[in-house]
Amino acid sequence: MFLVGGGTIPALAAFEQTGTIEDDSPQVHYVNLWSTCGGCAPPTDNNSYRYSVAPGSTAAIRFTGNQIDLYGIRSPQGGLISVSIDGHTPYVANTFAPNPTKALVYRSSTLGNGPHIAFVVNLGRRSGGSTGTWVGFDQAGTFREVIQNPAPQNRSGLPWLSGVNGDPSMIPQNVDGFCTSRGAPCDLSHVFVTRDSWQNMVAPSWAETNFDGWPGRLVLSVPPFPENVGATMQDCAGGAYDNYWREFGQTLNTTHRQNSIVRIAWEANGNWYPWSGTDPTAYVNCWRHIADDIRATANPDPLLDWSINAHGSQNPPSHDPRDLYPGDHWVDIIGIDAYDHYPPSPTQQAFDQQANDIGGITWLYDFARAHGKLFGVGEWGVVSGNDDDGAGDNPNYIQFMWDWMRQRAGRGLYYENYFNTCEPPNVGSNLFRPLDSEHCLFQNTQSAARYAQLWGSHTR
Repeated sequence: MFLVGGGTIPALAAFEQTGTIEDDSPQVHYVNLWSTCGGCAPPTDNNSYRYSVAPGSTAAIRFTGNQIDLYGIRSPQGGLISVSIDGHTPYVANTFAPNPTKALVYRSSTLGNGPHIAFVVNLGRRSGGSTGTWVGFDQAGTFREVIQNPAPQNRSGLPWLSGVNGDPSMIPQNVDGFCTSRGAPCDLSHVFVTRDSWQNMVAPSWAETNFDGWPGRLVLSVPPFPENVGATMQDCAGGAYDNYWREFGQTLNTTHRQNSIVRIAWEANGNWYPWSGTDPTAYVNCWRHIADDIRATANPDPLLDWSINAHGSQNPPSHDPRDLYPGDHWVDIIGIDAYDHYPPSPTQQAFDQQANDIGGITWLYDFARAHGKLFGVGEWGVVSGNDDDGAGDNPNYIQFMWDWMRQRAGRGLYYENYFNTCEPPNVGSNLFRPLDSEHCLFQNTQSAARYAQLWGSHTR
């Protein structure tokens, strides 16, 4: 769930309003002292609202639907309220404002369709310039989710953005070659910046200039700092690198790539990158600094993606990747890198089990939905490379991923990128490049055929 004013959050799906619950509705039950203010400023739709000043005063609002908006009164005496849905974790909102005004003070995430109760509690505290603990409740709007399948506007013809990395080099010709082979243009190109210096990471470089004029969007995977230059997560968390990341935001402006998806410090739940989340507090605060810096300079803001590696988590110490989540205010997209290994998915049952387990794609998708976030699959692919736990040329995995995505089209799934590679010792996910004796050692002809059949079907 998120609070209004907590940052730009793209819509997950279409909603239609199903009703309005006024302050005097029998659907609202008041506990402790709430008073009616009739004809008071600011004006409201039914010319009244309820208010309280006593700590613990609670309004319980019964509703049915997928989402609720709560409208209150912000005022110079406005205090803090907590809001929880069905007794789950409460969120705190500040109802202070220099002048009295009716305002949207809380919006829930997408809920399961059915009956719910929203609890609004006066905490008896104030913040900022408030002079009191006065809180007001005016009305609630209830909504149901409308699953729509409009005519796709994407180049791929798919109801989500679809792309690939440039393989063997990150240039448009390789991206377009892969997409031509599948029978549908790519919406996205996944680009990894060179991470050996600040200059290569944050200033205009080949990562942007190679794709100058390319009509699709970029997915830019960026580390929090260069490797082997003495940079640390703790220094990043303290703001030592803010100027670099403000420069990166300006780079998005000057290269006209503000519409990029920026994957910051991806796969930190593993143990193979210098930014692995061994220190969760430092990781989270570093991520927040980078997000704030990019948003302070890029105009308009790019979408910021927090991505984990699928399945088991070596980090953080709790082995729960959610402990590395930077927070709703800083994240636009929650994403995953999902390959067919550890464990592989030879059957639908095996796929469903690993997808629903902690660290699986369905488990993380549900986490994203609960936080009102879009969902992305930054990398995915079959595994026939140097990996004893990979399922090899497995067209079933291609089918399972397709079915999984189709089920979530229009319901938060925003993008996916296939990761194509055939050099050892990588995963060997290749669907496109021809074999050769030096570089391309892995090919998956059955998976390539299934991928083209499914992803190319929209253009035939």
